[in-house]
Amino acid sequence: MKRFISKTAIFVIPFLVLYIITFLFFTVNAGDLLRIGFIPSTDKEYRKNFTSYNNEMKFTELSKSKQKTYKILTIGDSFSEQGKSGYQNILANDFSILHVDRFISNNQIQKLVELCNGNFFDTYKVQYVILQGVERDLIDDIKDIDLTSRINIHQIDSIITNHKPEQNKDEYNFFSRTTLRFPYSALKYFTDKNYLSNEQVYNVELNTTSLFSNHSNKLLFYYKDLINTEQNNLPENAIKLNKILNQLSQKLKEKNITLIFLPSPDKYDIYYDYITNNQTLTKPMFFDNLKKLNKEFIYINSKEILTKELNNKKDIYYFDDTHWSPVASGLITQKVKEEIISHE
Repeated sequence: MKRFISKTAIFVIPFLVLYIITFLFFTVNAGDLLRIGFIPSTDKEYRKNFTSYNNEMKFTELSKSKQKTYKILTIGDSFSEQGKSGYQNILANDFSILHVDRFISNNQIQKLVELCNGNFFDTYKVQYVILQGVERDLIDDIKDIDLTSRINIHQIDSIITNHKPEQNKDEYNFFSRTTLRFPYSALKYFTDKNYLSNEQVYNVELNTTSLFSNHSNKLLFYYKDLINTEQNNLPENAIKLNKILNQLSQKLKEKNITLIFLPSPDKYDIYYDYITNNQTLTKPMFFDNLKKLNKEFIYINSKEILTKELNNKKDIYYFDDTHWSPVASGLITQKVKEEIISHE
């Protein structure tokens, strides 16, 4: 029996050590970059800096909507899914907001085309549509776009009825892939510089510690921010996107609706100028290319708005996440409000 216990201990103890390390430093409640990059959560207090922004939910999701008339419709990706701390919730202090749930929108540019071609805006009356999309995905989203596709209200109702919330995939147990791989990645965080963690998250050095409230000189960003930069930098891709947006704007104008385009900068783009030895990395040019083009819609140059404040405000983007923080949401919202007031 003692021999059996000894052999079992030899096998189990290493897993126990790995599990304890994972239990202490891996958290499913931290930012998405920590989770997918298997990066340790070393500052458990960091997210408490943003608790004051967690107000009540004031905007309405389409899946729960009972009204049919709103000032603004928002449709976007995960930057539009930040709930109580998102830009829509701040806007909802001044305007009635209807938001198209992410499980309905998927590719939000394609979906807005389909809504315009269908009978959605015959049922839901709005004055403005805010189309939001993150920089790294915008060009991918228009590669195979179908400008003739449509969706009707009954199809949307069916999507809502049949929707089943996704289960949390970030949970882990004693014998799991996370328990095996996380401790190694956590160690690299303390020993390595300028590397790709868990094949998904870059960890690079900054030339300052003033950008985040935890005073870190590290920048964490999603790997697609970098690999999609080359295609996003092509002027012809910005021209194609702008043309599609102008066409969308024209379709909405026929329904007496104004299009507001809100691109969300990649975290890599926002902080590029602060990366040590950034000359070895491709400089993002997407916003520069888009700025030059003639637009028939209201354009929110979010990169310009946010980079102006980097030296004045910390945590424009979360340290541990791909997304902008409530600090940025407030800045963006103020500009959107100004544009709407000016337009009217």
